[in-house]
Amino acid sequence: MTRKHYNIYRSQAEGFDKALEEVLSAIIANTAEPTRITLFASPADNTQFSEQRKQMEEAVSARFAHKPMTAYIAQAPLCSKLAAEVMTIAGEEVESIEYHDDYIVVNGNELISGGIYADQRLGIDQQSEIIFARIKEILKAANIATNDIVRQWNYIEQITHIGERGQHYQLFNDARSAFYNTTQWSNGYPAATGIGAQAGGVTVVFDAIRDSAERSTPIDNPLQISAHAYSQQVLINNTDAHKTTPKFERARHISGHEQMIHISGTAAIRGEESCQEDITGQTALTMENIDYLTGVDNQRANGVESPEKMEYATMRAYLKYCENLDDVTAWMNDHYPSMQVLYLWADICREELLIEIEGVAKQTN
Repeated sequence: MTRKHYNIYRSQAEGFDKALEEVLSAIIANTAEPTRITLFASPADNTQFSEQRKQMEEAVSARFAHKPMTAYIAQAPLCSKLAAEVMTIAGEEVESIEYHDDYIVVNGNELISGGIYADQRLGIDQQSEIIFARIKEILKAANIATNDIVRQWNYIEQITHIGERGQHYQLFNDARSAFYNTTQWSNGYPAATGIGAQAGGVTVVFDAIRDSAERSTPIDNPLQISAHAYSQQVLINNTDAHKTTPKFERARHISGHEQMIHISGTAAIRGEESCQEDITGQTALTMENIDYLTGVDNQRANGVESPEKMEYATMRAYLKYCENLDDVTAWMNDHYPSMQVLYLWADICREELLIEIEGVAKQTN
């Protein structure tokens, strides 16, 4: 598929207006045609989330001749007031782009979505069902199959909260399973992240590739049980109903103009059990899992035809507690000094987990 470039932009300006202006100005100065802008901020509540999301979308529409896809995520950046992760497709490989309100189709076969949202006043289960119904519509319009989704980001407000209907994450997983059960996943599930947010209800962002089995390979990690094979013991809910598992692979390898690996949200889990109690130990074990996952030997073991040594293009580190930032950055700077990392405050799907890391690895030049 097309080559992707990733950059992180930050602002220390006080106030959403000034910070947004600073970030967008920096993007314009460095990126002529961004493909997707994912903005991270800390709205006080869902009312402010909706207002700031609208403001972001209007500002982006006014600034760019071709509006890039946008997603607004209520996760507070830990090293700035506002942050944006920008993905850009290499221009020389782009023959055509079809622009729609919440997705684009590149070269007729590569779908890139913006944020897919629902009314935050509804329950998490209802929002999830509405969002997956919209994803179904998008895929049908683009003539791309559901099982051609290769990467999915799932942001869930108060992800571990247990209400009358059940745990938020479990409610989302049940809706995702119902949607995924409408097709066969003979080439594995998407790479994915399910992570908490301070507001915004449920937001989903996804990428898909027509005939993805010809261009992508699921990558498992023998150090960890596949999330879709978790036992009922590690899933949490307050009802007697069967708990469906999170449907994602540990990573997906994508071939094309360059080789890349989408790394799913990864934590300090071995088998299916959480390990290590302190933040430094969890960070080290998480990166050990990711290094093994993306290594040449594991690529080959998972059927990648021409495995390449990979380097990390961009990473996100989600921290449950803000006070752990200094310990995490110190460890990461010592062990991965050149890695581009966006640090975010976000709740994680298990209470005992303190950090989750995801990202993109690309073949070294």
